[in-house]
Amino acid sequence: MNEPAKLMWWQGSVVPAGDTALTLANHSLHYGLCVFEGLSAFPSGREGHHVFRLEEHMTRFAESCRLVGLSLAQSPAELAAACHETLTANGLRRAYLRPVAFLGDGVLGLAAPGSEAQVAVLAFDVSSFDAVIRAQQPRLTLSPVARLSPHAFPTKAKVSAGYLGSRIAWMDAQRRGYDDALLLDDTGFVAECTVQNVFGVRGRTLLVPDSPAALDGITVASVIEIAGGLGYEVDRGPLTAAALSACDAVCVASTAGGVRPVRCLDDTAFDTGNAVVAEIVRAYGRAELGLLPGRERWAARP
Repeated sequence: MNEPAKLMWWQGSVVPAGDTALTLANHSLHYGLCVFEGLSAFPSGREGHHVFRLEEHMTRFAESCRLVGLSLAQSPAELAAACHETLTANGLRRAYLRPVAFLGDGVLGLAAPGSEAQVAVLAFDVSSFDAVIRAQQPRLTLSPVARLSPHAFPTKAKVSAGYLGSRIAWMDAQRRGYDDALLLDDTGFVAECTVQNVFGVRGRTLLVPDSPAALDGITVASVIEIAGGLGYEVDRGPLTAAALSACDAVCVASTAGGVRPVRCLDDTAFDTGNAVVAEIVRAYGRAELGLLPGRERWAARP
């Protein structure tokens, strides 16, 4: 991801990016208490934009804050408006948005006074490299790092502290010549990749892991709806790495990368030209652009 756009939304106003006066005494820097989201914006009409599944992302953002004890002064609708305002102020259409909520500076310690979050929305221009990212077909390796247990961490919250394990797993995969890592949960079933959900295709059925350790991905939820509309079956439940390896095709799904076929999981190669995958990828791409019949409401305009 490149540098953020020049302007950001900060505590109710559009200001120069980085103009927050945070110090090294920031509570969330020390304790990892930072909730965030990632959203994709696309051109809409001649000069406008829309944000894909904006309402769902802002609802998850608010729920993540609730799960970790951050109090939001803004409603999901107000945060959605802030996303549009950030895009408009920067003149961006194809962009990646990163809303963040965190505790500010003050006395350190777990009992830091106050719990009202400070909120910012950053925007990144991805128009120059979006096609390159979407064309990548990642090579996965099974990671020795397990996804955090839901008994020890609120895994359904999108919190910065939850991605330390993902970072370690990703670095290990890179060192071994792979693009990304597949993480199992603490019971040995497939959870997700480092920052992406994963699913398999066997025949005309999608096999989607349903692990309590995995984030409830909005992209993979969209895929499930799209697949059902196309007449495919969806089998959602515990999935072993061996069962995933036995699939005809495997895909990763994320906001930034969309839906992409996987080339291999360690020594097991998959059919990246699988017809079911190709149809789902095409339909998901049309949904992002607000062009998929019956899913136009996913494209949220100002």
